[in-house]
Amino acid sequence: MILVVVGLPGSGKSTIAEMLREEGFDVIEYGDIWRELLKKAHVPLNDPRATREFTAKLRERYGKDIYSRHAVRKIKKSMKHVVLMGLRSDYELNYLKKKVKKIDIIAIRSPFETRFRRMKVRGKPEDPKNLADFKWLNTREKRGFLPDKKEEKHGILVVMRQADYIISNDGTIPQLKKKLDTVLAKVDKDWRDLT
Repeated sequence: MILVVVGLPGSGKSTIAEMLREEGFDVIEYGDIWRELLKKAHVPLNDPRATREFTAKLRERYGKDIYSRHAVRKIKKSMKHVVLMGLRSDYELNYLKKKVKKIDIIAIRSPFETRFRRMKVRGKPEDPKNLADFKWLNTREKRGFLPDKKEEKHGILVVMRQADYIISNDGTIPQLKKKLDTVLAKVDKDWRDLT
């Protein structure tokens, strides 16, 4: 079973990833792939301009689906249940669809203010420190980290609209867990019906 979990910054993808780990899923996070590549290139995480330039050059050189290429390489035959977290464009999704037999997409939705508040608490080095930076990141994410506004037609919102399941993350963690359990029961039934 392969799941793809998508959502805007601060929507709860990391929380969902942890819940899925507890359910026995192997979790492959696009953000971890991004950080690995930055580290190899000696680009500091806390320098937004340098990370933007690096990501743009990487996509220009290797294609807009570069992170999905890395993600697919990480999937091993021994993995029974896999979740891919945080892809940001339909370029990445389309690559997955070509390489993976069946995937189910779960979109995580959460209000703007709630997402900003969560990111302030989370405090990863690359997280925005103020509202202006968060608005900029939110816009950039909608474009799939691609600079041109016309790229929004390929961004994360396009991927989210293709979701098989939608979870609204506007409550507590136990409420989120219950919603995830409901979706997993539906996904599992769909997978069992295929066999």
